[in-house]
Amino acid sequence: MESLRIAILTETLPAAEMTLQPWRYLGNLAQALQGIGHDAVVVTGEQGPQVWNGIPVERHRARDDFRYASGLRRIVRSVGGHAGLFRLTATLFFSMRRAPANGPHAERLAGVFLRPLHDGRTLVRRFLDPTLAAEARLDVHHAGLYLSRILGTWPSAASQVDGFVFLWDADRARAVRAGLPTEACSFVRHPFDPFFLERGPPRLGPRLSDLLKPVERRVIFTGPPEGTRGVDDVLRLARFLPVDRPTQVVLLLRDAGYRDPAVTRSQVGPHEVLVVRAFLSREELRAAYRASHAAVFPYRFVRTALPLVVLEAVATGLPVAVTRVHPIRELETKTGLVFAKVRDPRDLARAVQQMFDEGMRAEALRKNQEWIRSSPDWPAVARTFAALVQR
Repeated sequence: MESLRIAILTETLPAAEMTLQPWRYLGNLAQALQGIGHDAVVVTGEQGPQVWNGIPVERHRARDDFRYASGLRRIVRSVGGHAGLFRLTATLFFSMRRAPANGPHAERLAGVFLRPLHDGRTLVRRFLDPTLAAEARLDVHHAGLYLSRILGTWPSAASQVDGFVFLWDADRARAVRAGLPTEACSFVRHPFDPFFLERGPPRLGPRLSDLLKPVERRVIFTGPPEGTRGVDDVLRLARFLPVDRPTQVVLLLRDAGYRDPAVTRSQVGPHEVLVVRAFLSREELRAAYRASHAAVFPYRFVRTALPLVVLEAVATGLPVAVTRVHPIRELETKTGLVFAKVRDPRDLARAVQQMFDEGMRAEALRKNQEWIRSSPDWPAVARTFAALVQR
């Protein structure tokens, strides 16, 4: 195998390691490339750490270079790299609306779609929804990607980027319809995190042990307190659960503003709703899943290419209920995920009941295990990326 020097290109780099999904994906990819024998380096426009997730970091001061293809190649060249890997943005597609005049390049570029490609109807509903208005700024990028497609900027991108990677087959097909060549588009499934696949008794630690005491039925939601995540639907879930089976509904809301967990309890008939605001460690999150019986993630709009909470909960062995939104709905017939209608706590309660039915639960868990076994691991994903950029 030829050893390559591969640059992971990201204009911004989070202060905390492996937090938000786009950077977590790039960090895991860099580690995996290094693990299979390639020389990986992270290049960013920000002043920051010299090492990130065990990968050396170099700073590129000309930040505009991160915003167009020829600039990305210049960055790769500046660090002596053979190839550059980066996440595709609307800004990049608009910058590539005209093909460059120069010919083939020695440096190879491959971009990965770490945001789903939503259609126009979904975006209109999302931006006209007053309950999601507070998060509109976070989703402008999706509107930009849609505009770049309908304005015809994508066909010229194929002459400037050597490969395009998609985490969803439906997104790959949508990109081909927008003008990307089929042979340049690769569908690469997101790996499961080995950390969450580890088995063993839950070690909740001092912050959670008094909160998550043993109960007969516990349904858990994790993530930031955002309307797009369907938090309001989880809060209303207990109203529609059967009264003959007391259930604890737990919301672990990720909030860095709380050093110590802030706890709110309420009683809805025989059911308890427990809301915990805190910034949990990965160890605490895994233990919370292991101490639960089912997980619910009733998304109203998905902004990341694959919500990691779904993968993490499935990996710990939980049955998981989600909603039929793009792109998660692509998994309905391929996994053991249980699907509910969007914005419908009553149907979410129906899905929860299904996850506690003995036969349906066993089938869901069996299909989820097949999903895990058939998914690539990070070394396999790294080999795919390396093959894309080898000449």
